[in-house]
Amino acid sequence: MKIGVFGNFGIGNFGNEATFAAMLDTLKRFRPDAELTCICTNPDQVRQDYGLQAVPLNTAGRSPLMRKLSNIWYAIEVVRKLDVLIIPGTGILNDYCAPPFGLPYTLFRWSLAARLCGTRLALVSIGAGPLHHGLTKWFVLRSAAMATYRSYRNEFSKNYLAGLGFDVSNDPVYPDLAFALPIPSAPPQAAPAQRLTVCIGAMHYQGWRGHLETDENIYETYLGKLRDFALWLLERGMRVQLVMGDERDWRAVCDLRQAISAARPSLPDDLVVVERAAGWQDAFRQLRAADIVVATRFHTLVFALMLGKPTISVGYSEYHAELIETMGLGGFAQHSESIDLEVLINQFSELSSNRAKYEPVIMQRAETARSMLADQEQKVMHRLFGQSSQPLGATKDVAVS
Repeated sequence: MKIGVFGNFGIGNFGNEATFAAMLDTLKRFRPDAELTCICTNPDQVRQDYGLQAVPLNTAGRSPLMRKLSNIWYAIEVVRKLDVLIIPGTGILNDYCAPPFGLPYTLFRWSLAARLCGTRLALVSIGAGPLHHGLTKWFVLRSAAMATYRSYRNEFSKNYLAGLGFDVSNDPVYPDLAFALPIPSAPPQAAPAQRLTVCIGAMHYQGWRGHLETDENIYETYLGKLRDFALWLLERGMRVQLVMGDERDWRAVCDLRQAISAARPSLPDDLVVVERAAGWQDAFRQLRAADIVVATRFHTLVFALMLGKPTISVGYSEYHAELIETMGLGGFAQHSESIDLEVLINQFSELSSNRAKYEPVIMQRAETARSMLADQEQKVMHRLFGQSSQPLGATKDVAVS
């Protein structure tokens, strides 16, 4: 059995890597004899991190036209050797920071190759929308239509495609695949902290178009709101930890720390903690220290919620707010481009005052998400391989190096 796993992997995005790790866990439990190939953005990094065979999404060409033609043949050459091609999670069906002939066209090319070669294609708990360019919509809808199996990680994604006239009547909604990950083990219990610790997940966010249409005003305004909130916390004797969800967020973490220091130059260093994270395991470890989490990246929210942390979303899409509501925290969300500091303070005050009320609800919803993913695992594996998989293990902490 030869299985390909396709995605934007190896680029230092903790959410993408966590999603990939969750799918690898499923495949290794179900088909330990299978030959796995990752088709990804940075195959060298994937080979180093996972010891897997990996190939690039694209191959080189001497001219744009020749590159497009050679890439079609290249995709066919790779996919014709596979029995199954799986696209696990991530916001693969949107155009965040992606022009039509970027990832949307790449996805279409590989989906078409799967169809031409008779290779089964599965889109598992993927994110969809929004899409802003007509050609991008065409690529995305044609790609989705060629899948043997489709499921979405939220109602927003399913409804968005339905709004474009795509038939989603047989497509289920399941939680994000990262909810199936084993939670990294906790360190030995220390004495209760004297201060409340608030983790702020900062992102190098410049608007939906991001680096395609760089808007430093969006970034500066967003970072300024987080700075003002952090200062409010510090003035009330709390400890702030700045966390990242992608290697590119290190700039945002450093910029935010510098902005806080500029406003409060005499602030003791131990009250604002900054530590560079190397991956999703590090992100879990840092978030575990939090009493409350305020974050922008989707998977930083997911990780915090898996740990049962009362969490506020300052994310950039409607599906951030949907995630928060699904986890029993409806109303604790704002858009990253329109953060209202007074509202954020009120949201924080409610969560911090009633942690004992919200924490068990979050943990119960996280366990429900895990159970739902176990159900999807059985259905996907039966659809693709005609057999039942080994069940997901019991929820427990396991050591992660």
